[in-house]
Amino acid sequence: MNLKGLTNTKLVVILRKKKHLRNMICADSINYIGSAIYNLAMLTLASKQTYSTLAISLANLLGGIPGWINPVLAYMTDRETKRLKKATILNIIQILIYIILAFVMLKYKMPLALFVLVILANVVSDSLDNYINNMFIPFTKTWVAPDERRLVTSFEIVLLGLCVVVGQLLGASWLVWFPNDFFGLSLFNAVTFAVSLYFIKKVKFDDKIKTIMPKEQHFSIKDFLDKMKTAYNCLRECHVLQIMWVLTCFKFAYASYSLILTVAMVSEANLRFGNFAQTLVVLQVIMTLGFFIGSFLRFNWLEKSSYEQLMMSLFFALGIAALNCLFGGPLVVVLAIMLFVTIISGYASPKYTADLVQKIGEEHLARVESLLGFIGMLGNSLGSLLATIILQLFSLATAWVLLLFLMVGFTVLSGVLIYQTKHH
Repeated sequence: MNLKGLTNTKLVVILRKKKHLRNMICADSINYIGSAIYNLAMLTLASKQTYSTLAISLANLLGGIPGWINPVLAYMTDRETKRLKKATILNIIQILIYIILAFVMLKYKMPLALFVLVILANVVSDSLDNYINNMFIPFTKTWVAPDERRLVTSFEIVLLGLCVVVGQLLGASWLVWFPNDFFGLSLFNAVTFAVSLYFIKKVKFDDKIKTIMPKEQHFSIKDFLDKMKTAYNCLRECHVLQIMWVLTCFKFAYASYSLILTVAMVSEANLRFGNFAQTLVVLQVIMTLGFFIGSFLRFNWLEKSSYEQLMMSLFFALGIAALNCLFGGPLVVVLAIMLFVTIISGYASPKYTADLVQKIGEEHLARVESLLGFIGMLGNSLGSLLATIILQLFSLATAWVLLLFLMVGFTVLSGVLIYQTKHH
């Protein structure tokens, strides 16, 4: 094992010289933290409702909507010209959303219909985040030189991934320090978007770029599908489709496991340290630690492992975690496995994305990334939906047994896909 430097001289020089890139990374980072804070808070809010199992399931399921519609948002940004002005307006809308939600959640126990509206408001904000991000993807062509792209991409993936984990940690910590204070948490979230707006306002450059779709052209389903097909063909030509589907299988299995675990943490004392919110804090600390280790440390066995081997090890780890929960094992085993999973994810995610960006042309990046995000979110959403159905129809113990069968099935399927990749 060896420790890589946490800073890179070339990266520091790039960020120092390119103010636009630096300010946009800061704005994105704050946005990711704000979104992660509230997404985790939604789970805690759901756990406090009298219909907690249904509420947690809905929070997971509906929370996937931004990923479902992201390809459409990427397509719609093709017509945008004054992108900085549009990003400013959308950021202000996000601030207003969370100020209004703060007053809605003065009473945290609410009817189901109101709870669904709260989730959908958060979905709108996350979708606006995606739209803003999609608008600025084409600028990487002018802001980042080809020989700098791998370094900058790796840095962004690591940083934004850490922002998500840190945001979740802050959200969980807030609810430990201020139990049931969803009013203050929502206002705090509005502040994060105000800080993000500050960085966007600092970006000064000519954001009028050549658009792929004329501004006056209306949304066309045929044109949208044609462009998504082009993005899919790009992935096939780069011989990464099998790996993409293996990753999707993992997202499906992980989403199912996470939802069942969340429900189990609410109802079973052996899967908690103190109350539910305190357990979330511990879990997020472990995940943060794992992500840092995976991002900045290099283990020889990781360097020698292929993407396929890493994915198979993750399936195996989740299977062990499910077995532990089935037989009433302690939370510490789950935490150890989550540490392992986040180490692998922290190592593989930036490497995989940087490798992919090297293979995909700039003109296809926005659509390819949105398509990958859509397929991954589809896996997440279907995994959550399946877990929801299982939890509504069967006991928790039966849910763990069915999840184990699911892990075995996905392990076999992933093995077949990996075999096809190696013999392509």
